[in-house]
Amino acid sequence: MPEIGVIFVVKSRNGKEIRLTNAQWKHVSYRHPEMVNLLKDIEETIKNPTSIRKHSEAIMKFYKFIKNKKKYLMVAVKVLNGEGFVVTSYFTTKIQKENVSENEGNNV
Repeated sequence: MPEIGVIFVVKSRNGKEIRLTNAQWKHVSYRHPEMVNLLKDIEETIKNPTSIRKHSEAIMKFYKFIKNKKKYLMVAVKVLNGEGFVVTSYFTTKIQKENVSENEGNNV
């Protein structure tokens, strides 16, 4: 069961626990109000992404195509000291041309 202040904890494809905290959810839902009813989609994107891209040393971007939106849902995840948490999430029309994660997510 998630701790207080945590909306969900989900395991990424490689078993790393990723959290969405209340503080980050406030940021996501304020900056990207189209995400408000999509918590399950955000979880599913982390668990079963279409693609994972390494954005920087600590940030990975998970993408999943959402058919009814005809767009990709992007979930940015930061991993520090073995702890993973959602940074932001939004829709995009294409997957950014960043480094494809080795085996689509060995680090996350």
